[in-house]
Amino acid sequence: MSDFQQVGRELQSLERVHAELAGIAVRTDERRRHDLIELRRRFSEQLAEVGRLAEPIFESRQDPSLAQAYRSHFSSLRSAAAAHQAQWPAVRIDEASELYRRSAVAVTEAHRGFVAWMRETLSRLEKEGWSGAP
Repeated sequence: MSDFQQVGRELQSLERVHAELAGIAVRTDERRRHDLIELRRRFSEQLAEVGRLAEPIFESRQDPSLAQAYRSHFSSLRSAAAAHQAQWPAVRIDEASELYRRSAVAVTEAHRGFVAWMRETLSRLEKEGWSGAP
């Protein structure tokens, strides 16, 4: 499996976890707090795995602007998720107000932006014949 395929597989896993997180907002059962904590942990771990696999691809490309763009997109998502989790811990899930919704939307937008940029950029690099291997 190529480096690009591995990152693509991990991006799919990140998207699945994000979709599960979004589903928590509409739930009213007692387990939703527990599930929210678990899914947030999985999201953080999955984002770290994407970063572990993707960073060497962009760093080895010897294109500082591409590496910086990657870091910027990655950091935007990580920062949005961290700020949301800090502002809205699981114990506050019942306070799902307009402020919560806006915060969650910011994470979703950062997530979509990151995934779209990654897919587009990796596809372009692969079409250029770059293997992704350092």
